[in-house]
Amino acid sequence: MLVLIAAFGWMLGTAPAIAQPVEWVQRDTDCLPRPTPRDGHAMAYDSARGVAVVFGGHFILSDTWEWNGTEWTRRSDSGPSYRWGHTMAYDAARGVTVLFGGFGSGGLSNETWEWNGAVWTQRMVSGPSSRYFHAMAYDAARGVTVLFGGVSQPDVSSETWEWDGNTWTRRARSGPPPRSGHAMAYDAARGVTVLFGGDLAGHTWEWDGTIWTQRVVSGPPARIFASMAYDAARGVTVLFGGGIGTSPSFGDTWEWDGAAWTQRADTGPPPRAGHAMVYDATRQVTLLFGGGNIGTGTIGDTWEWNGSGEGAWTERRPRCPTTREGQAMVYDTANHGAVLFGGSAGDLKGDTWVWDGAQWTEHIVAGPSPRYWHAMAYDADRGVTVLFGGRTTNTSNGTSDETWEWNGATWTQRLVSGPPRRQYHSMAYDSARRVTVLFGGSAGSTIYGDTWEWDGAAWTQRLVSGPSPRAEMAMVYDAARGVTVLFDGFIANRPGGAELWEWNGAVWSQRTAAGPSPRMFHAMAYNAARATTVLFGGMTSSPEDHAWEWNGTTWTRHSGSG
Repeated sequence: MLVLIAAFGWMLGTAPAIAQPVEWVQRDTDCLPRPTPRDGHAMAYDSARGVAVVFGGHFILSDTWEWNGTEWTRRSDSGPSYRWGHTMAYDAARGVTVLFGGFGSGGLSNETWEWNGAVWTQRMVSGPSSRYFHAMAYDAARGVTVLFGGVSQPDVSSETWEWDGNTWTRRARSGPPPRSGHAMAYDAARGVTVLFGGDLAGHTWEWDGTIWTQRVVSGPPARIFASMAYDAARGVTVLFGGGIGTSPSFGDTWEWDGAAWTQRADTGPPPRAGHAMVYDATRQVTLLFGGGNIGTGTIGDTWEWNGSGEGAWTERRPRCPTTREGQAMVYDTANHGAVLFGGSAGDLKGDTWVWDGAQWTEHIVAGPSPRYWHAMAYDADRGVTVLFGGRTTNTSNGTSDETWEWNGATWTQRLVSGPPRRQYHSMAYDSARRVTVLFGGSAGSTIYGDTWEWDGAAWTQRLVSGPSPRAEMAMVYDAARGVTVLFDGFIANRPGGAELWEWNGAVWSQRTAAGPSPRMFHAMAYNAARATTVLFGGMTSSPEDHAWEWNGTTWTRHSGSG
């Protein structure tokens, strides 16, 4: 992202027109809150209340969430400080979720916390040294929470500890070599805690409460930050994902029956590491949440595995678009809906949604790769939404030069040459000339000031003078006056105040009118009923929350809450 200006020294004066009240109406839908994308969090299944409990994660998260099989609910914000790399296990005998360790504001932690479904309580006890990336599982037969390994000070640990609800006790002195990033789950049928992987090991170990035994078997490749859960209905331990250092993560599913590992479904959640899994005994499914992967960042999706074979993984998809930034949205007049694609909330999104005025509908179809800070415009003559560019990785250089079109049912990539790859550009459809106009944007350290037009068959660069190179501006077509309106944006060498430009298909003209202050990341739309361009928000020295209207001559600022 381009560096945001901290303060503007050349703010414009007050609006030239009398401010009019404007009424924003929030359209309430069945959209429900969900945990933000994260990795390094912990999850445990509270069998007494039938909910999966999630706490914390990377980065600086200290929130508690519960999943009841249908929806996520945010719970208490008072409790452990923010952390990641901690672990949790549910103590069924005492009805509490136990949390230990992690890395947070104070560095490595050795805190023990318990969640009873209403409040977090810190247990002021001595026990394992401060650590993170350890693993825990609850041994139901013996009524203890088992902890092994982790990154401690000064070394990686090979310690085995047990928590009985009152005291931590150091157990076996021999067992698996020191490791971190491993996974553990308790096999209730056989009465053993199963450990796999960690620190690029591919070993399987079992703890029976007295001794550790290595099971010399072939199985999943070596990995770290996988997750496991025990499926009590089928008597198998389920493993998914994990990673190898800086390489892309695994997306494989394995099951351990106590004698052999078996690789299962070829399709399922995208590859990831640092996710969390638990077994939902009430619904007899293994639940997976979150994680991360190189190139895509952290992930905030929810999946369930029923073990039935192909199609056994099911994503529990939200009923509306999740929180995000950098998405693009246009109104499709032929299909009477607002089309939204992509965005990011740490994880890059490649989902397509349509708002019909009453509800959101997701179209689960193949299309552009996940991306954000792309641009879209609706071509009313051909009945397609045109998409260009965007950032396709979490690095500033990972930008696209692809052209895609959405016809209301399918995405089609148009394999044409055109503008160089970029992000933070703007597009608008000129209905009089039947072309989509593209201006500006950036790629890496390059900021563009070029004008391009797409007629549905080819891109043509218009070699004209006009606005200086810029990004993060907004652009819309004024159908009544037959001009494309561009307002401000990030301007590398800004000569003065906010800039308003109009393109008539032949020349760019700068308009001089007092109005909104200089800004970036604002949004604009054309109000055909009032023949005005509506501008909202944007970033000045802080986020703005006012609406403005441009009628071709004058800007009017509107008061009102939204």
